[in-house]
Amino acid sequence: MLKKSLVFAVPLLLIAVGCGSGGLGGSMSLDEEWQLGNQLAAQVESQVQLVRDPQALAYIRMVGERIHAVTPLANRPFDFEVINDSTVNAFSLPGGHIYLNSGLIAQADKVDMLAGVMAHEISHVVARHAIKQVQQQQEISVIAGILLGQNPNALAQIAAQVLAGGAMARFSRGDEKQADDMGLDFMTRAGYDPHGMLEMFQKLLSMEQRGSSAAARFFQDHPGTQDRIDDISGRIARMGRVSGIVDDPDYQVIRRRIT
Repeated sequence: MLKKSLVFAVPLLLIAVGCGSGGLGGSMSLDEEWQLGNQLAAQVESQVQLVRDPQALAYIRMVGERIHAVTPLANRPFDFEVINDSTVNAFSLPGGHIYLNSGLIAQADKVDMLAGVMAHEISHVVARHAIKQVQQQQEISVIAGILLGQNPNALAQIAAQVLAGGAMARFSRGDEKQADDMGLDFMTRAGYDPHGMLEMFQKLLSMEQRGSSAAARFFQDHPGTQDRIDDISGRIARMGRVSGIVDDPDYQVIRRRIT
Protein backbone atom coordinates (compact mmCIF):
# COMPACT_ATOMS: atom_id res chain seq x y z
CA MET A 1 0.00 0.00 0.00
CA LEU A 2 1.34 3.43 -0.90
CA LYS A 3 2.34 5.80 1.81
CA LYS A 4 0.02 8.77 2.22
CA SER A 5 2.59 11.29 0.97
CA LEU A 6 3.11 9.25 -2.20
CA VAL A 7 -0.63 9.08 -2.86
CA PHE A 8 -0.78 12.88 -2.85
CA ALA A 9 2.34 13.17 -5.02
CA VAL A 10 0.92 11.12 -7.89
CA PRO A 11 -1.87 13.54 -8.86
CA LEU A 12 0.65 16.39 -8.77
CA LEU A 13 2.83 14.55 -11.28
CA LEU A 14 -0.17 13.78 -13.45
CA ILE A 15 -1.19 17.41 -13.79
CA ALA A 16 2.23 19.11 -13.81
CA VAL A 17 2.95 20.19 -17.36
CA GLY A 18 4.26 23.71 -16.76
CA CYS A 19 7.73 25.21 -16.78
CA GLY A 20 7.77 25.37 -20.55
CA SER A 21 7.45 21.61 -21.11
CA GLY A 22 4.74 21.99 -23.73
CA GLY A 23 3.61 18.47 -22.89
CA LEU A 24 6.45 16.91 -24.94
CA GLY A 25 7.69 15.02 -21.92
CA GLY A 26 4.27 13.79 -20.88
CA SER A 27 3.08 14.64 -17.40
CA MET A 28 6.36 15.65 -15.79
CA SER A 29 7.35 19.30 -15.47
CA LEU A 30 10.86 20.49 -16.27
CA ASP A 31 11.52 21.15 -12.58
CA GLU A 32 10.65 17.54 -11.78
CA GLU A 33 12.69 16.27 -14.71
CA TRP A 34 15.77 18.18 -13.54
CA GLN A 35 15.29 16.86 -10.00
CA LEU A 36 14.99 13.28 -11.26
CA GLY A 37 17.95 13.78 -13.58
CA ASN A 38 20.17 14.94 -10.74
CA GLN A 39 19.21 11.87 -8.73
CA LEU A 40 19.88 9.55 -11.67
CA ALA A 41 23.19 11.24 -12.44
CA ALA A 42 24.39 10.68 -8.87
CA GLN A 43 23.57 6.97 -9.25
CA VAL A 44 25.25 6.67 -12.63
CA GLU A 45 28.37 8.46 -11.44
CA SER A 46 28.65 6.12 -8.46
CA GLN A 47 28.90 3.20 -10.91
CA VAL A 48 31.42 4.53 -13.45
CA GLN A 49 34.91 5.99 -13.45
CA LEU A 50 34.75 9.63 -14.52
CA VAL A 51 37.65 11.48 -16.13
CA ARG A 52 38.82 14.12 -13.63
CA ASP A 53 41.33 16.01 -15.79
CA PRO A 54 40.33 19.69 -15.23
CA GLN A 55 41.78 20.97 -18.52
CA ALA A 56 40.13 18.25 -20.59
CA LEU A 57 36.78 18.63 -18.86
CA ALA A 58 36.83 22.40 -19.24
CA TYR A 59 37.22 22.02 -23.00
CA ILE A 60 34.52 19.35 -23.36
CA ARG A 61 32.15 21.47 -21.28
CA MET A 62 32.97 24.53 -23.38
CA VAL A 63 31.90 22.67 -26.53
CA GLY A 64 28.76 21.40 -24.82
CA GLU A 65 27.80 24.80 -23.43
CA ARG A 66 28.37 26.49 -26.77
CA ILE A 67 25.74 24.18 -28.28
CA HIS A 68 23.46 24.23 -25.23
CA ALA A 69 23.39 28.05 -25.37
CA VAL A 70 21.50 28.07 -28.69
CA THR A 71 18.78 25.65 -27.55
CA PRO A 72 15.36 26.50 -26.09
CA LEU A 73 16.62 25.14 -22.76
CA ALA A 74 19.58 27.50 -22.52
CA ASN A 75 18.29 28.76 -19.17
CA ARG A 76 18.40 25.26 -17.66
CA PRO A 77 21.67 23.87 -16.25
CA PHE A 78 23.33 21.14 -18.31
CA ASP A 79 26.27 19.00 -17.22
CA PHE A 80 28.84 17.31 -19.46
CA GLU A 81 31.01 14.45 -18.18
CA VAL A 82 33.51 12.01 -19.68
CA ILE A 83 33.53 8.36 -18.63
CA ASN A 84 36.86 6.51 -18.68
CA ASP A 85 35.70 3.70 -20.96
CA SER A 86 37.30 2.59 -24.23
CA THR A 87 34.01 1.57 -25.84
CA VAL A 88 32.50 4.08 -28.26
CA ASN A 89 29.35 5.48 -26.72
CA ALA A 90 27.54 8.56 -25.49
CA PHE A 91 24.23 8.94 -23.69
CA SER A 92 21.97 11.48 -22.07
CA LEU A 93 19.90 11.46 -18.91
CA PRO A 94 16.83 13.54 -18.13
CA GLY A 95 17.63 16.98 -16.81
CA GLY A 96 20.55 17.84 -19.09
CA HIS A 97 23.17 15.26 -18.11
CA ILE A 98 25.35 14.28 -21.08
CA TYR A 99 28.01 11.56 -20.89
CA LEU A 100 30.74 10.77 -23.41
CA ASN A 101 32.95 7.71 -23.22
CA SER A 102 36.66 8.37 -23.69
CA GLY A 103 36.51 5.76 -26.47
CA LEU A 104 34.14 7.97 -28.43
CA ILE A 105 36.45 10.97 -28.08
CA ALA A 106 39.28 8.78 -29.39
CA GLN A 107 37.26 8.16 -32.57
CA ALA A 108 36.15 11.80 -32.98
CA ASP A 109 39.10 12.89 -35.12
CA LYS A 110 38.04 16.56 -35.26
CA VAL A 111 36.10 18.82 -32.94
CA ASP A 112 33.18 19.10 -35.37
CA MET A 113 32.76 15.31 -35.11
CA LEU A 114 32.64 15.58 -31.32
CA ALA A 115 30.21 18.51 -31.57
CA GLY A 116 27.93 16.40 -33.78
CA VAL A 117 27.59 13.72 -31.12
CA MET A 118 27.16 16.25 -28.33
CA ALA A 119 24.50 18.15 -30.30
CA HIS A 120 22.65 14.88 -30.91
CA GLU A 121 22.65 14.00 -27.19
CA ILE A 122 21.68 17.54 -26.17
CA SER A 123 18.77 17.28 -28.61
CA HIS A 124 17.49 14.14 -26.88
CA VAL A 125 17.15 16.21 -23.71
CA VAL A 126 15.67 19.26 -25.44
CA ALA A 127 13.07 17.10 -27.23
CA ARG A 128 12.43 15.36 -23.88
CA HIS A 129 13.15 11.93 -25.32
CA ALA A 130 15.18 11.00 -22.23
CA ILE A 131 12.37 11.65 -19.76
CA LYS A 132 9.87 9.98 -22.10
CA GLN A 133 11.92 6.80 -21.88
CA VAL A 134 11.76 6.85 -18.10
CA GLN A 135 8.02 7.46 -18.14
CA GLN A 136 7.43 4.64 -20.61
CA GLN A 137 9.40 2.17 -18.51
CA GLN A 138 8.28 3.15 -15.01
CA GLU A 139 4.91 3.51 -13.30
CA ILE A 140 4.03 7.06 -12.29
CA SER A 141 3.94 5.96 -8.64
CA VAL A 142 7.53 4.68 -8.94
CA ILE A 143 8.70 8.01 -10.36
CA ALA A 144 6.83 9.86 -7.63
CA GLY A 145 8.53 7.72 -5.00
CA ILE A 146 11.95 8.45 -6.50
CA LEU A 147 11.29 12.19 -6.45
CA LEU A 148 10.28 11.92 -2.81
CA GLY A 149 13.41 9.93 -1.97
CA GLN A 150 11.33 6.89 -1.07
CA ASN A 151 12.45 4.43 -3.76
CA PRO A 152 16.25 4.24 -3.95
CA ASN A 153 16.12 0.71 -5.38
CA ALA A 154 14.13 1.84 -8.41
CA LEU A 155 16.56 4.71 -8.95
CA ALA A 156 19.51 2.32 -8.88
CA GLN A 157 17.75 -0.03 -11.30
CA ILE A 158 17.12 2.74 -13.83
CA ALA A 159 20.75 3.82 -13.66
CA ALA A 160 21.91 0.22 -14.11
CA GLN A 161 19.66 -0.16 -17.15
CA VAL A 162 21.08 2.95 -18.76
CA LEU A 163 24.66 1.81 -18.23
CA ALA A 164 23.90 -1.70 -19.48
CA GLY A 165 22.31 -0.39 -22.66
CA GLY A 166 18.92 -1.74 -21.70
CA ALA A 167 15.54 -0.52 -22.92
CA MET A 168 15.91 2.66 -20.88
CA ALA A 169 18.93 3.68 -22.96
CA ARG A 170 17.45 3.03 -26.40
CA PHE A 171 15.52 5.61 -28.34
CA SER A 172 13.16 4.88 -31.21
CA ARG A 173 14.28 5.52 -34.77
CA GLY A 174 11.87 8.45 -34.88
CA ASP A 175 13.48 9.96 -31.79
CA GLU A 176 16.94 9.38 -33.22
CA LYS A 177 16.02 11.12 -36.47
CA GLN A 178 14.55 14.07 -34.59
CA ALA A 179 17.73 14.32 -32.50
CA ASP A 180 19.81 14.23 -35.71
CA ASP A 181 17.73 17.03 -37.29
CA MET A 182 17.72 19.21 -34.18
CA GLY A 183 21.39 18.49 -33.51
CA LEU A 184 22.44 19.59 -36.99
CA ASP A 185 20.60 22.86 -36.49
CA PHE A 186 22.02 23.44 -33.00
CA MET A 187 25.63 22.67 -33.89
CA THR A 188 25.46 24.88 -36.99
CA ARG A 189 24.00 27.79 -35.01
CA ALA A 190 26.72 27.24 -32.41
CA GLY A 191 29.36 27.73 -35.11
CA TYR A 192 30.43 24.13 -35.85
CA ASP A 193 30.55 22.61 -39.32
CA PRO A 194 27.53 20.25 -39.58
CA HIS A 195 29.51 17.88 -41.78
CA GLY A 196 31.15 16.74 -38.53
CA MET A 197 27.99 14.86 -37.51
CA LEU A 198 27.83 13.13 -40.89
CA GLU A 199 31.51 12.19 -40.80
CA MET A 200 31.27 10.84 -37.25
CA PHE A 201 28.30 8.61 -37.99
CA GLN A 202 29.87 7.46 -41.27
CA LYS A 203 33.03 6.49 -39.42
CA LEU A 204 31.17 4.61 -36.70
CA LEU A 205 29.00 2.77 -39.22
CA SER A 206 32.10 1.80 -41.16
CA MET A 207 33.69 0.50 -37.96
CA GLU A 208 30.59 -1.54 -37.16
CA GLN A 209 30.48 -3.01 -40.67
CA ARG A 210 34.10 -4.08 -40.25
CA GLY A 211 33.09 -5.93 -37.11
CA SER A 212 34.57 -3.50 -34.59
CA SER A 213 33.41 -4.41 -31.11
CA ALA A 214 34.22 -0.87 -29.95
CA ALA A 215 31.53 0.64 -32.18
CA ALA A 216 28.93 -2.07 -31.62
CA ARG A 217 27.78 -0.53 -28.34
CA PHE A 218 27.07 2.84 -29.95
CA PHE A 219 24.63 1.32 -32.44
CA GLN A 220 23.11 -0.86 -29.74
CA ASP A 221 22.00 2.33 -27.99
CA HIS A 222 21.59 4.45 -31.17
CA PRO A 223 19.84 2.62 -34.03
CA GLY A 224 21.95 3.38 -37.07
CA THR A 225 21.44 2.57 -40.73
CA GLN A 226 22.69 3.88 -44.03
CA ASP A 227 19.23 5.41 -44.53
CA ARG A 228 19.71 7.54 -41.42
CA ILE A 229 23.12 8.70 -42.62
CA ASP A 230 21.59 9.51 -46.01
CA ASP A 231 18.98 11.63 -44.22
CA ILE A 232 21.72 13.61 -42.46
CA SER A 233 23.58 14.08 -45.74
CA GLY A 234 20.42 15.28 -47.48
CA ARG A 235 19.60 17.73 -44.71
CA ILE A 236 23.09 19.23 -44.88
CA ALA A 237 22.76 19.55 -48.67
CA ARG A 238 19.49 21.45 -48.23
CA MET A 239 21.22 23.89 -45.88
CA GLY A 240 23.17 25.22 -48.85
CA ARG A 241 26.73 26.45 -48.41
CA VAL A 242 27.43 25.99 -44.71
CA SER A 243 30.70 26.18 -42.85
CA GLY A 244 31.95 26.51 -39.34
CA ILE A 245 34.61 25.26 -36.96
CA VAL A 246 36.07 21.99 -38.25
CA ASP A 247 38.95 21.44 -35.87
CA ASP A 248 40.88 23.15 -33.10
CA PRO A 249 44.47 22.52 -31.91
CA ASP A 250 43.24 22.71 -28.31
CA TYR A 251 40.85 19.83 -28.99
CA GLN A 252 43.71 17.65 -30.19
CA VAL A 253 45.60 18.42 -26.97
CA ILE A 254 42.74 17.40 -24.70
CA ARG A 255 41.94 14.39 -26.91
CA ARG A 256 45.44 13.07 -26.28
CA ARG A 257 45.06 13.75 -22.56
CA ILE A 258 41.80 11.81 -22.36
CA THR A 259 42.64 8.92 -24.63
